[in-house]
Amino acid sequence: MSKPVDEMTPANAEPGGRWLKPMTVAQGLEVAMRHHGAGRLARAERLYLRILEIEPSHAVALQMLGVIAHQKGRSEQAVELIAKALALKPDDAGAHFNLALALHALARLEEAVASYRKALALKPNFTEALYNLGNTLKDLGRLEEAAASYRQVVALQADFVPAHNNLGTMLAELGQPEEAIASFKRALALKPDDPEAHNNLGSALADLGRLEEAVESYRKALDLKPDHADAWFNLHAALYAEGDMEPAARCLEEALSAAPEHAASRFFLGVLRDYQGQSATAARHFAALPKESDYATYGLDSWQYVKSVAGPRPRLLGESSHGLALGLEAARLDGLVLEFGVRFGTSIRQIAARVKERVHGFDTFRGLPEAWHELPGGSYSTHGELPEVPRNVQLHVGLFAETLPRFLEQYPGPVRFMNVDCDLYSSTKTVLELLAGRIVPGTVMLFDEYLFNRHWREDEFRAFQEAVAKFGWRYGYLAFGLLSKQAVVLIR
Repeated sequence: MSKPVDEMTPANAEPGGRWLKPMTVAQGLEVAMRHHGAGRLARAERLYLRILEIEPSHAVALQMLGVIAHQKGRSEQAVELIAKALALKPDDAGAHFNLALALHALARLEEAVASYRKALALKPNFTEALYNLGNTLKDLGRLEEAAASYRQVVALQADFVPAHNNLGTMLAELGQPEEAIASFKRALALKPDDPEAHNNLGSALADLGRLEEAVESYRKALDLKPDHADAWFNLHAALYAEGDMEPAARCLEEALSAAPEHAASRFFLGVLRDYQGQSATAARHFAALPKESDYATYGLDSWQYVKSVAGPRPRLLGESSHGLALGLEAARLDGLVLEFGVRFGTSIRQIAARVKERVHGFDTFRGLPEAWHELPGGSYSTHGELPEVPRNVQLHVGLFAETLPRFLEQYPGPVRFMNVDCDLYSSTKTVLELLAGRIVPGTVMLFDEYLFNRHWREDEFRAFQEAVAKFGWRYGYLAFGLLSKQAVVLIR
């Protein structure tokens, strides 16, 4: 027979606080779990420890002590205690789940993934484990796997709002804004007053160039949460307008009022004030940026380059769709409309909607052919799956060096417009050199990764500047998008 566990409550305690009510270990565990569930962690912890004095190998008490340690921020201790519990009871899915939570808190993400997968092997429909596995995979940058986990969650529990929202976020980052919009709308159907879902929906709509709808979504988010700095920032990007940047600037001031440490708003407000001729105000914003931040380093470097451009002052762009619209409007030649780097087809569908002629898209659909700085070769792959495209789009599958020469043999004439989303220096160089004879006065090039990334001077920018020197092109910049990383170039 096991020794009794004692519990003191106001109803059964003597004035001196002596334990009066004996319980079995099972009863003591039940009482401890009630305290734990009610947030009375100190009382629960004392009872778990008392149980372990009586039964040192009590797996549940060990695990629950680990959970309390994690709740109190002692995740190293939590891992040690829950691991001991699993050594005694390895088939406990909940213990594997709790171990994964503690490992994630310690940034031991691969180990956390392994623990979530063990929990799911024991309990396949464990929605909390699937959801948290998705979160961990997201933090590891394994976005497609994260999206798959969230899909499983909503298949099992259709009203799991955070999973719909996170699935939408993953799909947007994977370049699938249409699918992202559907996920955010499902989240909002379940929880219409969720400002984060409205903000996320706005971002996905903006990716598709549906800016009026995006603005409406951002404003709904701000009606629900007026101090939502990210929503103010996103709204500003949709409000860039030729000749009047003040509405965008006011959004950034609102963002900084809500979150003075919001570095992105600080930087872009500095850019807009500089663009408006308010150099002293701009300098104060730039000086307030964290010294080693991306904005204070390659961000300011990019802006200084934009300011150094000779000739008519280029426009500033907010969203990527602004660059596509401006570039196509400026491209008045009769000629070829091309895109290099199609992936999910988001931009080529926007291009096709704005032109009457056939649009030709080039991509391997197997990702980057080589490493791009920190990204390994194969990143951005669709695994060979071609996107759905309008009838006036023709896709050419393969490496640019293989597909473009064959294309040029079949299609004569100059390039009217080309969207260069190659990322890599080598790929951009290949495209520009193969098309050099077709690039004529009036050709418009839209570069998608031209500036405002850590290695911007080494990639599309470098390839274009080398081609200019090699082929003697005269050109002018029509616009820059620091937020969208774009440059719109007209060959003179």
